[in-house]
Amino acid sequence: MALNTTSSFSGATIPTVPGNVLKLMIASARMTPQLPGNVSTLVFNDPLPPGMGTSWNSPKFGTFTAYSATEGVDIANWQALTATNIVVTPGEVAVQTAFTKKSLAEWSENVATRAGEIMRRAMDRKKDADITGLFTSLDLAVGAAAEVLNIGHLVNAVSRLAGGANTGGTAIAAGVGTNVVEEGPFHGVFRPESLGALTKETIGGGAFIGTLAKTSIGVPGGGVADELARKGAATLFQGTLAGVDLYRCANIAKDASDDAIGAVFVEMAMVYVPFRHDGAEASVHIAESDDGRTVLLTYCEDYGFGELDGRLGVAVTTDADPTLIP
Repeated sequence: MALNTTSSFSGATIPTVPGNVLKLMIASARMTPQLPGNVSTLVFNDPLPPGMGTSWNSPKFGTFTAYSATEGVDIANWQALTATNIVVTPGEVAVQTAFTKKSLAEWSENVATRAGEIMRRAMDRKKDADITGLFTSLDLAVGAAAEVLNIGHLVNAVSRLAGGANTGGTAIAAGVGTNVVEEGPFHGVFRPESLGALTKETIGGGAFIGTLAKTSIGVPGGGVADELARKGAATLFQGTLAGVDLYRCANIAKDASDDAIGAVFVEMAMVYVPFRHDGAEASVHIAESDDGRTVLLTYCEDYGFGELDGRLGVAVTTDADPTLIP
């Protein structure tokens, strides 16, 4: 067991005159910045109630096909209603640490409280990593390695979702509009570096140094509205663009070539299934060691996640190189 014991400080300047008469000022301990998880709130949430087994099941009905009928002739075209099932089995995820009671008595900080906050943030990061890891398995995809995220990617993604079961070079009969997403909201989740490049491209491709160049897209006066330029450059966040609500997520993985896979999707593309029980109540559990000298902190949640319908989301591969934004 890794124990948190009395901290030791190195490199501090200790006053020698008048020596121990002076008190050292120690600032409040800082926190390592950690991204709060938010992706789990963008997908379908459906808790597994206690007493309902170990798995969450989601059946999905198929479709029927309508045919022309002939007057005076009995219809004899029976069709079976099919159903497929998605199974998600929640599992426990935990963070644990321990402090000697001696160390807690010596530190000026309320270390146990601070540790609880850090543990919750760690759980948030794990959830984001789990759910964004599903982006690669979505059925639809746009973009490619080294491509810079732009409005075209967003428009393409929305059109792919609205087009349903459509693949290039394949004929589609009239009336076969299945797996179609007519209405959003459409969520777009990307690494901050990719969204920064999108902001630059939206404003006009000019470097963020000196005067911002503006594109000419039919706005009176030439280019993107001044308000968008000011707010976009200030926050590197577009809000809603091309019908897509954009979210930054630094918990998305990036490969060694600086490429990352974000996604544009609707809520029902993926599911997050929390399972609340006494052992995983989304709170810090505090206990003592057998000898009573150590405080044990455990934070545990029980959840599952999975893809509900891969055709309700579009994986978007773009460059996430931080030097794209000069």
